[in-house]
Amino acid sequence: MQKTIFLILVCVAFFSCNNDDLPEKDIVQSCVDSIIPCPVIIGEEKTGCVANIIFLAEGFTEEEIPEFKILSDIAKQAILDMEPFTSSSNSLNFYRVDSPSLTSGIKTIEFTSDCNGTTGTNTASQTPWSVFSNKIGLERLLGLESSKRDTLETLYGHYATGDYAYTIIIANSTGYFASAEFPGVTEYNTISNPKVSNVIVSKYDSDKIFKFLIRHEFGHSFGNMDDEYVDSEANCALGLQPWFLPITPKLNILTYNPDNWFEGSRYSQTGYWREWNNSIMRNDFYSTEFSPIQKSIVEQRLADAIGCK
Repeated sequence: MQKTIFLILVCVAFFSCNNDDLPEKDIVQSCVDSIIPCPVIIGEEKTGCVANIIFLAEGFTEEEIPEFKILSDIAKQAILDMEPFTSSSNSLNFYRVDSPSLTSGIKTIEFTSDCNGTTGTNTASQTPWSVFSNKIGLERLLGLESSKRDTLETLYGHYATGDYAYTIIIANSTGYFASAEFPGVTEYNTISNPKVSNVIVSKYDSDKIFKFLIRHEFGHSFGNMDDEYVDSEANCALGLQPWFLPITPKLNILTYNPDNWFEGSRYSQTGYWREWNNSIMRNDFYSTEFSPIQKSIVEQRLADAIGCK
């Protein structure tokens, strides 16, 4: 019975959530007090040519939502502490969706692959986004079901301004878990012309590593940049997902050494070069600085993201 009520509330929210402060949207907000409430602004709402970033709660019960609110503030500041986001703060809106779960935490799945055999166990949870760990047999990789990804698009696609809206699901887990889409790319290929670019991160320590996960994954979903670390297990598993690991690398990775770059990137020891020995897109957990080429990429992405079309 409880699960039935939960699904009904999700459906109600699915069809009722709108925002009345977005460009070219002369609509009245009609959200109900449901399991997935409408986004609320964090701080001052900017108008005009802006990029909208939306934090969503996953695995936080009603009693735990205050913790999610604190984490949303931390995540917002983690982004704003980096250039060029710091200088563009007047063109960025941050929203929060206090979506409570019936159970605390997220689930995991069992997965069998040729890369590392069978890993993980199947566990249950009742959460609004059905986030799970051990995606494609990588314990740290988070995923969500195709229908839930479609729901993100329906609820928040109209928050896109220059190009996309950027959703960041914060999962109530102390594991080192995360995942991200690239702008305009969705793994299930069920969405034509997607307007949402999504990230999922665990709260981890609610401090420095959490901030790093936010910055690193946002480097994927907003900056459209590749990973710069080496990981043979990930190279095998992600190689099975061409949507995530296409043949052509992103702009922060080169297939040659222009001069004094470092070999080893994109999960491979050889064949790819990165500008810095360590960076946000590798595993510099305490950095708030992009490398020069990363910064130039994000600056251009900002120009696209806050442009009015």
